[in-house]
Amino acid sequence: MANAAFGYPYTLAMQPNGWWLVRFPQVPEALTEGETRQEAFENAKDCLIAALEGHVKAGKPIPRPPFKGDRVVLPSLVTAKLAVYENMRQHGWTRSRLASELGMPENSVRRLLDLRHSSHMWVIDDALVAMNAQLPIHLPPRRKAG
Repeated sequence: MANAAFGYPYTLAMQPNGWWLVRFPQVPEALTEGETRQEAFENAKDCLIAALEGHVKAGKPIPRPPFKGDRVVLPSLVTAKLAVYENMRQHGWTRSRLASELGMPENSVRRLLDLRHSSHMWVIDDALVAMNAQLPIHLPPRRKAG
């Protein structure tokens, strides 16, 4: 798995009842299980997103995971939305302040910060530009011809 992807390390352990439990050390409230190892892993991403939504709704910082080991990788759009949220926190901006800066209704900013809403990337770009921030994206290294 590429180191550039934003994801969270997890633990996967069989429970005495035979079900598999997934935990995220950096996000302890993200806890899920499955009847099989595969089912538990499939539930993990949704569980992690739900827990991070809780951080956004509560105004809490987003935990920063280490870039090593097996991880559940977040979708790029979710990562971009978390970047907008963290920049808002760093600048002390409210949803209404960002809405005003972007010339849009506050409901649009609420949807922008909704990790499950399918926002347009240009809105995320505009929000980051308004806060003088960027969303770093790393392209894979070029392969040597040969």
